[in-house]
Amino acid sequence: MIMSAARKHVFPLAIAVALGACADESPPGDAASEKEAAREAIWAKEQAVYAARRRADPQFYIDNASEEYVGWSPNWDAPAGLDLLRAGVSRVQGQVHEELSLEFEDIAVSGDAAVIYYSTHRTRLPTGEEVNQRFHVAHSWVRDGDDWKLLGALGRSASPPYDQEQARADIWAKEQAIFAGRAEGDLQYYVDNASNQYLGWPPGWTTPSGIDQLRSGADQMRGMDQEELTLELDGISFDGNTAISFFSTHRTRMPTGDAVDQRYENIHVWVYANGQWRLLSSMGRPVT
Repeated sequence: MIMSAARKHVFPLAIAVALGACADESPPGDAASEKEAAREAIWAKEQAVYAARRRADPQFYIDNASEEYVGWSPNWDAPAGLDLLRAGVSRVQGQVHEELSLEFEDIAVSGDAAVIYYSTHRTRLPTGEEVNQRFHVAHSWVRDGDDWKLLGALGRSASPPYDQEQARADIWAKEQAIFAGRAEGDLQYYVDNASNQYLGWPPGWTTPSGIDQLRSGADQMRGMDQEELTLELDGISFDGNTAISFFSTHRTRMPTGDAVDQRYENIHVWVYANGQWRLLSSMGRPVT
């Protein structure tokens, strides 16, 4: 087969370009080792930053930041540069009571740039006040010679938007109010504090029912006001914007007035939205 002169030159050129491209790429092993080296150096600096914070010494942070640094703390209205950090050095003197732990999450490294992600859990403010605050943090670092400098910082609150002890008290108060209303033949408080996505499965029912059935039940219960029942809280657990309450009930009189001796174990799932807790689901079982 006869090959034209042009095609004879194209193939060697294509091979040369391909080999050149491969030569510019770092072998996978080198990239991994560079990432690990960057992770170790940057994570050590992050830990040192917080160690200095605990000594009320923000100067380490400033000294390891780029002159082009811009950060946005969760409690700042807008991003700010080093001038704001430098102005705050004198204000934190003597505030040495902060207690805070860090947990590394991940890091991305590309050439002379890196972004590190980590979580913090603060249990005491620098002023000494006990708190339970969690944050997610992203810091952008750039290599400056053999050193890494902090270029950008962003933090966000990862704490629930409520005080857990107050939430525990609020939920239990709602549970008691629901049953107090039941004793008066009034389920309206139950309805008003249920989510529109509510689903419940009371003992004796063959299937769960939703908010529409609960509203219908409120109409049917009016006037049936002779129930006698006691409640005992067994526990409330929290995860993010969700809470689960466990409680026991002992009913000695039905809403119709009949004397009984019935005990139940109950679970209610509550969700927090728009500043209030609403009942999402409920289930009970008889205790034999």
